[in-house]
Amino acid sequence: MDELRGALMNGSIIDIKRFTLHDGPGIRSTVFLKGCGLHCAWCHNPEGIENGIGLWYLPRPCIQCRACIASCPEGALSSHDGEDPFIWINRRRCTKCGACVEACPTTALSFDGQRLSSEAATKILLRDLEFYRQSGGGITISGGDPLVQHDFAVEILKGCRTAGVHTAIETCLQGSWDVIETFLPLTDLFIVDLKLADSQMHQEYTGHGNALIQENYRRLAGRPGASGRGLDMLTRIPLIPRVTARPDNVRAIAAFIRDCNPGGRVELINFNPLAENKYRLMDRDREFFQRMDPLNSDELAEFQAILEAEGLTAVREHRR
Repeated sequence: MDELRGALMNGSIIDIKRFTLHDGPGIRSTVFLKGCGLHCAWCHNPEGIENGIGLWYLPRPCIQCRACIASCPEGALSSHDGEDPFIWINRRRCTKCGACVEACPTTALSFDGQRLSSEAATKILLRDLEFYRQSGGGITISGGDPLVQHDFAVEILKGCRTAGVHTAIETCLQGSWDVIETFLPLTDLFIVDLKLADSQMHQEYTGHGNALIQENYRRLAGRPGASGRGLDMLTRIPLIPRVTARPDNVRAIAAFIRDCNPGGRVELINFNPLAENKYRLMDRDREFFQRMDPLNSDELAEFQAILEAEGLTAVREHRR
């Protein structure tokens, strides 16, 4: 019955990216799930916040043929000559039936995710089994956050663990401990995001305070992992100008990690302004990203020194 349940379980994903190098050791494949327990103002994958599938309009490939407008049974699309965007989506009318996506000859209209079974997702992830073995890599479940679609994520992890693949999840720990416990015997590496030490600011910028996250972090640190040894954890701190990228915030987070996970590995994630374009495609406010730039090398070195002063192992971000 459990095998049948796993094969039939469907989930919502953004994408599966193969040959990734920055979400765990070695060559990896990362599946990005839909749904997150937080609503961070700076989220770099805003299409992953909600669990449902959304519709995007990409102006560049659009040839302005208006085939999408004719195909929509709800009249949710309209064109506007000389304006940007040329196609407007009435999201209150749109039922996401997919007729416009089918009619579009250039993929200017597309969904920001798809539904598939845990069995299908696992098969895709295991295509590169030999690369994982040769490089010491594996698979990572990110998002969104895997705690939201936890049953779906756990089924994928089971299939990959059975094949002897190293597994990792990336999570903000905004979820019940009962859910987190289901991941413990199946996950080799927990990549945990800590954003703001002040709970009131955490509430303001993510939609929730940080009490549950901190309690889960305390319980997670030092727990036995899938290998039977101490749990492998990598903590990430996103450096958002004027919000999280403040010495007092990084110092407070570093002290918290030191108390829970002495000597733990911490990676500083520099701000990436490219996410702003996703907000435009989703018809969302982009004001938050105005006048924000990535931190320079001197600023990054200052925050790294704060981590090292607390006895933590600073891991340099190597993504491009």
